[in-house]
Amino acid sequence: MARFKYISEFEFKAPLHKLYPYFVTPNLLKDWFADKVTENSEQKIMSFVWGNEEKRGRIAVRRQNQHVKYVFEKEEDQKSAYLDFKFDFSELAQSTFVIVTDYSDMDDMDELKELWEEFFGRLHEIVGG
Repeated sequence: MARFKYISEFEFKAPLHKLYPYFVTPNLLKDWFADKVTENSEQKIMSFVWGNEEKRGRIAVRRQNQHVKYVFEKEEDQKSAYLDFKFDFSELAQSTFVIVTDYSDMDDMDELKELWEEFFGRLHEIVGG
C-alpha cells in the first residue's frame, strides 16, 4: 500500500511554551489526540491507542518549542509512516502556528482534513485561542 502526505497549518492564540507540551506529554496527548498514550522513555517510544488500534512511534525529533516528529513502526516493504509537528510563533500576529505533516497510508484527503480539524478543534478547546 502506498503512503500519502497530508500537510496543514493551524493557528493558536497561545504561547509556544503553553502549546508544546500537548505534543510530547502522554497525558496531554490523550486529551486531544488519542484515547490512550503511553511512553517508554528509555527507548523513546510512544504508543498511541484509538479504539482497538495501537500504533507505536519512535520519537525521531524533539526540539523544545520547535519540532516533534514520530516515526511509526514499519509495515512490510513500506516506508515508515510518520507524524511531524513544526511550531512557529509570530510576534506580529501574537499566534503560534502548528504545521502538521501526516505521512500514512490514508489516501482520502477530505477525510484527513476532517480528522485533523477535529483533533486541533479539541486542542483549541483545551488551550484556548
